Amino acid sequence: MDENDNIMKVNLAPEIYKEVKEYCAIANIDENEFVNSVMNYFLEENLIIYDTMRKGYAEMSRINLDICDEFEVCEKEVGAQF
Repeated sequence: MDENDNIMKVNLAPEIYKEVKEYCAIANIDENEFVNSVMNYFLEENLIIYDTMRKGYAEMSRINLDICDEFEVCEKEVGAQF
């Protein structure tokens, strides 16, 4: 893999760019290191959120199937009475 394959151009609003520059100067960190850290944090957090939502939808599907089964039993009981 070529080193240039890992380069991404990002356009920031001037205010954000200024804040990033100031933060990096105060914290004495490289701007690339800062951007990598922020991107890594963002991706990890979003993957956690995505996984939580996926698990929630999977659980809801099981609950919905249980509800459908209950109503099917009720419908059969009502149908048997007629």
